This record gives sequence, C-alpha cells and structure tokens, in this order.
Amino acid sequence: MLVSGAIAAADTWSAVSDPSGALVPSGPAVYPQVAAFAQVCAYDRPGSARIDDTFTPSTPIPQPTTPRNAVADLHALLTAADVPGPYVLARWSMGGPIARVYAGTHSSDVSGLVLVDGTSEYLQAELTPTEFGTFLQMSAKDEQAVVAQWSDVERFDLAAAFAELRAAPPVPDIPVIVLSADEFDANAIRARLPADAPPDYPEVFWRAQLASQNALAGLFPRVEHVGHQQRAQHSQPITGLIVGAIRDLVAEAEET
Repeated sequence: MLVSGAIAAADTWSAVSDPSGALVPSGPAVYPQVAAFAQVCAYDRPGSARIDDTFTPSTPIPQPTTPRNAVADLHALLTAADVPGPYVLARWSMGGPIARVYAGTHSSDVSGLVLVDGTSEYLQAELTPTEFGTFLQMSAKDEQAVVAQWSDVERFDLAAAFAELRAAPPVPDIPVIVLSADEFDANAIRARLPADAPPDYPEVFWRAQLASQNALAGLFPRVEHVGHQQRAQHSQPITGLIVGAIRDLVAEAEET
C-alpha cells in the first residue's frame, strides 16, 4: 500500500523526476515496478493534487487534518474496497506518520513499513521552541500558495500531528526500513524561511532533521536504516531503493 506525502495524489507513485525536476509518468517509477511482483494499491486522499496540477475529486474534509483522520479514511477505504491484509505500507514525508499510526492502530493488518524521509515528531524535540516556531512558519509559508489555488487542499496541523504520534500505539514488532536523505540544499530551505529567520537556520534545521531520523529508526526493534544522497523523492536512484525495500519486505511476509 503506497501512501503519498502531503497534497500528493496516487499518480506520484507512477512518476519519476525528469532533468528539470518535473514529475513525468514512467515505467521505472515505484508503482509499475512493484506491480510486477506484488499486488499494489495507491489512493488519493482528500485535498490531494495530481502531477498535472489538477485537483482530485476525493470528498473534501475539514482542513487542516491530522494523521489519525487519514488513518480512519484509509481503513474505511481498504474495507470498502475489500483489499485484504496484511499490508506492507510504503510512504514518504507526511505519509510516514499516517503509516505509523495505521500500523499501531491496526497492528494485525500490517506486515512491514518502508519510511522514506518520514516526517518525525523527534524533529520538534531536536529544535528549541523558537526554532520549532520558525519551522512552523516555514511550513505555513509553503501552504499559502497552494491554499490560494485550492481552498480545500490537504494540509496538516504539524503540532497536533506530532502530539498524535507521541500518543499513538506503538508499531508492532514488524520489519521496518527507514530511508533518509543524507544531504540537503541550504538555499532551498533558506528560500522558504520567514524574513526574520537566523542566517544559520538551514544548518540548524538539517542537524535536527538528521537526528530526528536516527531517533525515528531507533523506535523499531527490527529496523534497517539506509541513507540516500538524492534530494528528489522521485529520482530513479531513490526509486530503486524504495522498490528494493518493498520487495524485501514482501518476500519476508510471504515466508512467514
């Protein structure tokens, strides 16, 4: 089961980045590669947008939302579609909290997790309150343009999402593969910052991000933590890592 990041629709799993960074449908993408060896599903959450910049017709819900709401929607979808588990959940960015809460809430339905640059509550712990406030301002700035385009666009209350993660049932004793970027673009972060942010904030944020990914991996007793040097989620090298991780967990589930 492929769980997209914030705003991203299901079709992002069928695309890779071209040289300009734009997403284009491609055979080497995650979805078609996984479909060659396993049943695979992806879905459009309420408020998501496709790679052609069109809004999906999913029923609108109040925004901002939280992982717990997304888990309830996903469980209802899988039940209504009669898609039997257990599932390997693969997700990136804000899909990570959704997958983790799903695995803790419906523990018998999940056989493995692949977390790709997953948003982690440990980021808040690694930042001072002022630094975390700057992060929230940066996230709010990111949202402004998409909210102007689509009033019902998906957005997450990050402070509430982190609180939900801390309160959620633990992920069961299943295999987990954590894929984390180990390089960053300071200028890209700087362009998103509020005007009064300290000049060294990109470096401060990145140190916190690396530490939060290590702490995230430390949550799971059966974990493999792999660094990757690709900033683009859909570049072909990271796509290959994701497919390989899913393949390994599917094979392990089939052996049990």
